[in-house]
Amino acid sequence: MRNKKRNRKKADVMFSLVFVVILVVIMVLNLLAPNKEVSADENRRLAGRPRFSADSLLSGEYMEKYEKYLSDQFGGREVLRNARVVLNRLGGSKEENGVLIGKNGQLMEKLVVPDQEVLGNNLDAIVDFAEKNQKMPVYMILVPDAANVLNKDLPLLYTAADQKRMIAQVKRELDSHVTWIDVESVLNKHTDDTIYYKTDKHWTSAGAYYVFQAAAELMDISKGVSGKFATYPITTTFNGDLAAKSGCEKHVKEVIEIYIPLEGDTDVIVNYVDEQRKSTSLYDSSKLEGSNQYEVFLGGDSSVIDIKTVSESTRRLLVVKDSFANSFLPFLTPYFREIVVVDPQYYGGTIDEIMDTYRITDTLILYSGNTFFQDNNISGVLNSEQ
Repeated sequence: MRNKKRNRKKADVMFSLVFVVILVVIMVLNLLAPNKEVSADENRRLAGRPRFSADSLLSGEYMEKYEKYLSDQFGGREVLRNARVVLNRLGGSKEENGVLIGKNGQLMEKLVVPDQEVLGNNLDAIVDFAEKNQKMPVYMILVPDAANVLNKDLPLLYTAADQKRMIAQVKRELDSHVTWIDVESVLNKHTDDTIYYKTDKHWTSAGAYYVFQAAAELMDISKGVSGKFATYPITTTFNGDLAAKSGCEKHVKEVIEIYIPLEGDTDVIVNYVDEQRKSTSLYDSSKLEGSNQYEVFLGGDSSVIDIKTVSESTRRLLVVKDSFANSFLPFLTPYFREIVVVDPQYYGGTIDEIMDTYRITDTLILYSGNTFFQDNNISGVLNSEQ
């Protein structure tokens, strides 16, 4: 009996020593290792060491940023994160870091409940913009998120927020001011196709194409060009932002396809206005070597992009958008002389400055539901009074 107690005590001491040694090693590694700028696993920038000042210390801002810095730069954090994900999955977790783990390996962003003040401001700003430009057609594409359309793949017994009702509210508020393109009905007809990526929040090029077909007639661009496209896979190794955010389905490799018009000249000059650089392609193949391959479309998000085409049309389109538009824009280039793309998340000016600079004839507002319901940058850009 005494031997058992003695052996147990020795084991406890050994365990404690090993634990202390591991802690010491981790602390030393944290002190010696250089700070990382990016987490490849999470596909995001990591917090850097905050700059110290008396004001930031007194306000609490410094300690808040320093805590984030320690959390992001902690040695071995990715190993611990992956271990936590495995344990949670074994425990039957349906959600990881705001990402729903659906059936058949389908990852989905949780549907947000709208911030009513933000939503109200966005709707008011769109109405004001449309009324101010009554002679100009304004089109609205509000893309439902995957958890709305692919609800059959939601985790068992999980109840998602009612995004259908939220979108219906937006339609009621805007219907008399914009040309509403019913994206929800279109995508609901194609749920057996791959219209959303499994590991990423975005729709696929196929999903965007189905909506383009419906939008073409309403935007009066269905004539003059055949509308026929050829599809080409540009990568078969895509693993998207939801896999990075959740740590789930990291092994899955998906295809990204692009659609190329079969008729007409597709030459473009893409001017990234604030970056002061130009390209002759809507696609940036260098992004296929990085951690976020979806950025192959337009090279990712940018404040203002001016796309000049060789279309015989005299129409000039303004697109106010989030990242869902990046894979939609290539379908529009045969039909407009110029397309000016504004991303309110990065653009610091007002829409009046854009309207004064470019001779805009049409406007398209294209957003995913989750972004539209919580992004206050939209009203800031559309509101001419800043």
